[in-house]
Amino acid sequence: MEKVSLMKTKRPLHLIFVCISNRVRSTFSEFLFTKMMHEKNGRLVDQLEVSSAGFIPQKLRDQLAKMHVSFPKPFYNRPMAETTRAALLKKGFAVSEEWRSKELSPEMVKEADLIITALPEQKEELISLFPKAQAEIFTMREMSKWNGYLFFEDFKIVPMDDTFWDYVEGNPDYVSKVISLTEETLIRAFPNILKQFGIRE
Repeated sequence: MEKVSLMKTKRPLHLIFVCISNRVRSTFSEFLFTKMMHEKNGRLVDQLEVSSAGFIPQKLRDQLAKMHVSFPKPFYNRPMAETTRAALLKKGFAVSEEWRSKELSPEMVKEADLIITALPEQKEELISLFPKAQAEIFTMREMSKWNGYLFFEDFKIVPMDDTFWDYVEGNPDYVSKVISLTEETLIRAFPNILKQFGIRE
């Protein structure tokens, strides 16, 4: 695993967390990771920029299409999921009401020093689309080295109909469980992410 050293560049390094809609997992990871950096060493916040975005792999599009599950329009440029906002508020982040989700762009991939995806399908497709970025793209499970992290397909209770998106982004019990597991996974991944950037504990 090739490491990126903070000493090799004057510009801040850039980490991007990627999930599907950029309203729950990746958003929560962005803010929580920033908080964890600040608690470890306040100077890290100036050295490492953290952001998040959404990316829909074709395999997921095909899977949902077979189930006749459509995507909200617009899918991006939407407010944060309320359960995510509430969870972040408990962590000390009062996110602006003007915050909107965004889609991962080719420019973002090019500028990133590390991209961490929620799903393996996202990693696979991103590498096929951006082969030069292969060394910078990992899944959250790879970074955490923990098989307890849940993927999209691990949830068997999700309704595969027109209520799908309302459920996975708006059901308080479901979203709270996702956020809780995301937090536990990120805590496990934190030291490995720092090592990837050449930062020692």
